[in-house]
Amino acid sequence: MGLAKGIFMMDTQSYAQRPQEENIDNSEMMLYHMDKYGVNMCVLKSSVGYSNEFNAQMVQKHPDRFVAFCNDAGTQEKSQTGEIKWTIKNAAKEIDGLLSSGHYRGIGEGMARDRTPKKALISWDERLDQICEIMEVARKHKCPVSYHTGIPIGATWLDMARSRAHAEMCDNGNPLLCHEVAALYPDVPIIMSHGGIESSGYYMDDYEKCLNVAASHDNVFLETGQWWAELYEKPLLDPNIGAKKLVWGTGWGQNNLTQQWMPGEVPTTYNSTNIYDDQSKLQPDVWGWSLRELGRLNIPQDDLNLILGGNAAYLLKIETPVAYNRLFKAVDRKV
Repeated sequence: MGLAKGIFMMDTQSYAQRPQEENIDNSEMMLYHMDKYGVNMCVLKSSVGYSNEFNAQMVQKHPDRFVAFCNDAGTQEKSQTGEIKWTIKNAAKEIDGLLSSGHYRGIGEGMARDRTPKKALISWDERLDQICEIMEVARKHKCPVSYHTGIPIGATWLDMARSRAHAEMCDNGNPLLCHEVAALYPDVPIIMSHGGIESSGYYMDDYEKCLNVAASHDNVFLETGQWWAELYEKPLLDPNIGAKKLVWGTGWGQNNLTQQWMPGEVPTTYNSTNIYDDQSKLQPDVWGWSLRELGRLNIPQDDLNLILGGNAAYLLKIETPVAYNRLFKAVDRKV
């Protein structure tokens, strides 16, 4: 088993800050890992507890290493403290303003939603209306949207557990709902973060649903960085997915991506949170693991190059060191 390498490598989901430790700058560790593994660029994501502005500063400081996505982090923070009421209008306005600044390339890590405590559960019709507000902003700025798919295990996040169990966060809890969003916005690229394997151990239900969606829409892409090797086989053989619809993105920077080991099983190793093992100070080496899993695939190098960076560079309009069509093979794209 070797270590996968690519002609231009880009992690599409990463974090250079540690909100669990009061927004500590983790970029020095990140750049060290990038140099060790030959990762050319990373997409810095934002969510509740993270700072959009911090990510923009990292992009300005290291424009050749980082690009950033944005989300409604400011609206979330103010609504949590009671300063304002969270509304999808406020969230969309914040995201629109951030994208207009020119410091961000997309929307994510997740679809904006109300995280304040509430009694009533949200219906899919109401949630779809909210999602459409964000998708309209993405259409305006001609940028992709990414959001989480998959259910973390071993986590004590009661908000996430309740929202998924009671359909409060419909789109995360059921990847098949993306069919409707993708059909309504065929011109907006959608990246299904983690491709159904979001620190979810060896559970594959959401993975299968993500394949179903990606195979049905030209504008849907799957992020694959937490997949073990066997999970790549089915989408690579599917003529409606293939290497051109897969993007590498691991969630590097999250300290809960601890790796578990099951000798003799499939998968032998996988990522999940272990609530009985305090690894809060460790920076898990998810790139080493992910690239070893990719290294088990006997596929054309040009396909591997698309997965590891070519598709992301295309979607995010990244200026590559050499002309794009000289680095990456031509594929039929309709988005």
